Amino acid sequence: MKKLVAVLLATSVILSMAVGCSGKTGTTKKSTRRETPTEGPLKDDDDNKPGDVKTVNRDNGKQAVFELSTTGSGKTTMSEEELNQAYSEFIFELMKHCAENANGENVLISADSVLFALEMAAAGADGETLNQMMSTLVPGADNATAFQYAVNRMNSLQNDSLKIANSVWLNEAKSQVVYDDYLDYVQHHFDATISVIPFGGSAADMINGWVDEKTEGRIKELIKELSPNDLMVLINAITFDGKWNEPYSEEQVVNEVFTAGNGQTKTTPFLSSSESVYFGTDDAVGFLKAYDDGKYAFMTILPNDESVDINEFVANMTAEDYWEFWNSREVACQVQAMMPEFKSEYAMELQSALSDMGMKDAFDEDNADFSNMSSTEVFISKVIHKTYIEVDRAGTKAAAATAVIMTESACEDPGPVYRVVCDRPYAYAIVDQATGLPVFLGTVENV
Repeated sequence: MKKLVAVLLATSVILSMAVGCSGKTGTTKKSTRRETPTEGPLKDDDDNKPGDVKTVNRDNGKQAVFELSTTGSGKTTMSEEELNQAYSEFIFELMKHCAENANGENVLISADSVLFALEMAAAGADGETLNQMMSTLVPGADNATAFQYAVNRMNSLQNDSLKIANSVWLNEAKSQVVYDDYLDYVQHHFDATISVIPFGGSAADMINGWVDEKTEGRIKELIKELSPNDLMVLINAITFDGKWNEPYSEEQVVNEVFTAGNGQTKTTPFLSSSESVYFGTDDAVGFLKAYDDGKYAFMTILPNDESVDINEFVANMTAEDYWEFWNSREVACQVQAMMPEFKSEYAMELQSALSDMGMKDAFDEDNADFSNMSSTEVFISKVIHKTYIEVDRAGTKAAAATAVIMTESACEDPGPVYRVVCDRPYAYAIVDQATGLPVFLGTVENV
């Protein structure tokens, strides 16, 4: 191994890398692939017949790492709070791009899933490609700090309610060009399973089957098809199962009218409760309802202006606006809270949004530098993001998956009583109560 790296990563995504054949010369490769792999799964054996999924067990006891280029960015010293605020800029920039293209539909993203998937891809990047990816994901942090932040965040999020899984899928016909050091790295730091399959007709079904399993049936199809030119798919999946700390009784479930953004009304079951955390700014009000794990909570954001389009409202919300809202919370008060039961799914390709946010070279066939990943020229051809959420009287079920495709070129004193009735479009988040950061962030335009 020629280069050493001291960084870590994580997220819920599917990555597909395209291998380039532009004929560029003079590129210095960052590591070399073993001529004869010590692990058999990269070739056919008695247990893995041709065409079967071959799971690579690469846990050989060594810590594979890569050296990160920090050209153009000095070492930063940032507190955890500063890193959380920097990462929140990525969350709300990504949400802005998705909400601006909502077309009257509900939006739901898990920026963590996107973060972890792209960090796995970034582990193989170098030069300006790496710098752009890191400065987009965690603005203001140097590359090593941004990597470490992502890995720490992945580890801190997981508990009995929230599960994270990562996997790497290699095109059997091209797997020999991928560096073992890179695969060792993502397996060691992301706990990623590594599989080698033919990228033919059934490849997408195999990958979607893994996503279906890891999201407990909530996301059944993440990718539709793969090209023979695709080298690799990197996938991260997040699944959330939260039971309310105080479940709703039958008496607390009442039929009320929800008015959608287009003015249409619908009578639907509403969840009515008294809560103890209230948010209030000049722009919006909301409440917090805790899950029974003590870590996560459901937060509503109801605009004060009843005429505002909810997706436009969220598109205009900056990270600074979000923290103002979060910091406005009042604890030990009385909130008469109501929100509808609802179920929502969302899907979006993120290449354009991420490029506009500053991650340009990774998607450019001529300029992408993933020389820590492969001996061939590769670039990211697609970033596919899908989410699911169901909120009812028992709790919340949510899931997210991201695919990155790399392709070859070619109350003691109750105080005031507040009332928050979400009977019109509103925004919501599943938040980590310790940090305030949203793991899932969405809008309810209709139910």
